[in-house]
Parts: sequence; structure tokens; C-alpha cells
Amino acid sequence: METLRQIRSALSLLLTLFVFVPGGLYLYLFLIPATALFPSRAKAWRAAFIKGMAHSLLAGLRLGGASFRRIGHIPTEDPCVVVGNHQSLADPAVLISMSKPWVPAFVARERYGKVPVVAESMRWARCPLIDPTRDAKGAVATIAEAASRLEHGLLIFPEGHRTLDGEVRPFRIGGLVAILTTRRMPVYLAVTDGLWVNRRLVDFVFKVHAMRGVTEILGPFDPPEDPAALPAFIDGLRDTIVDHLAHMRERNERAA
Repeated sequence: METLRQIRSALSLLLTLFVFVPGGLYLYLFLIPATALFPSRAKAWRAAFIKGMAHSLLAGLRLGGASFRRIGHIPTEDPCVVVGNHQSLADPAVLISMSKPWVPAFVARERYGKVPVVAESMRWARCPLIDPTRDAKGAVATIAEAASRLEHGLLIFPEGHRTLDGEVRPFRIGGLVAILTTRRMPVYLAVTDGLWVNRRLVDFVFKVHAMRGVTEILGPFDPPEDPAALPAFIDGLRDTIVDHLAHMRERNERAA
């Protein structure tokens, strides 16, 4: 039985990655020319494409036995900040699928800006691309600049890296402080559990069926007007994520 699950997992991953082939053809042969011809419709078409890719990726993983339970949504009619705990490469797709009506920008590493299809989607969403290892100050400045021109939501994972064991790592607060200092916006929390067993791409090969994701949106939380109070506010956000993650696990244990 376990061997069959692993085979199903590997096949679903191949199918999920194959989504980028028709997606790329549609993007480069139709959508990009169409948005150039009809610029008034470009924003809606681009958002629909990015959301469609996110839903397609999650659908492919479901064929391998994964499950994604989503509670609440991220309102992106107006600028907001979304703070999430980081468990898996699937996190951005899950949160994009929970955003209405527009696609949030998200803070990402520069290397993802070189991936075909993904790069164009990130450019459209105006995602700030950073390399904090090479240039920490430049990364904070890039995030602050993105906050200043933000139209909708901005998603950030303050842990900086995906968790190793499912627990919430310490926050690197520089980027979040820069966002909320530049622009005071409501903050939503995206609390996810059940995906950390597939934190790396290689983990997906034989473990897609082990993904039992649950994501809940909390908020909004109003940041303080005094910038000096932001570190304590951010500490409180992390505490809320940690506490709610424990609550989600207790609830799941009772239901099991």
C-alpha cells in the first residue's frame, strides 16, 4: 500500500509540474499579447491567470492524495499585510487561492524571479525580490519600497525559512517593521499546519499523500501608530500564531 502511495505521489508531482507547460504556452502566446492590446483588462486577466495557476497546482497535489482545508479569506480590495508561518513550498499557492478579489504581492527570494512563468507572475503581482544573505539592508529597503506602492495585499513570512519541524521559528522583524513604518495597514495572520513534511521540492516526490494542510486566516490586527511600539506588536503577532497553531492541533487531535 505504501509503495502505491509513493508511486501516486510521484506521478501527481509530475502532473503538477507539467501544469507549467500549458500555462506557459497560454501566458506567452496569448495572455501577454492580449494584455498589450487591451490594457484596461490586463489587471483582471493577470490576476485570473495567477489564481488559476495556484488552483491548478493545488489540484495536481490533491490527485496525489494531498488535502488543503482553507478557512477564511484574505481581503485584497485595499492594501493590507499578511503574515504567515512558513511550512512548505505550497504556502504561496494556498494563500493566493484564499485571496479575494486580487492577488497579493509576496516577499520572495531573487532566485524565484528566474523561473519561467513564475517570474512573469511575480512581476505582475509586483513582488519584492530580495537576497537577505547577500544584502540584508538592501532587502529591507526593497520591502519598504514595495509597501509604499502597494495596491492590494503584501504577504511576508517573517521566519525567513521554512520550518524544519512544524514549529514557528523566531521572526526576523526587519522587513515587517519596514512595511508598517512605511505604511500603516491592517495585518492579517495566515496560520498553516500539516504541510511541513513537504518543505522542500524533493520531499514532494514520495510524500504528496502526507500533506494534510489546514490554513486559517485571523484578523485584522491594527498596528500601533508609534513606530517604537512595532517590535512588541510583531512579537504579539508571533505569539498569536504560535497559540493558534497549538489550538488547531488540539482540535484535530480531539476530532481524530
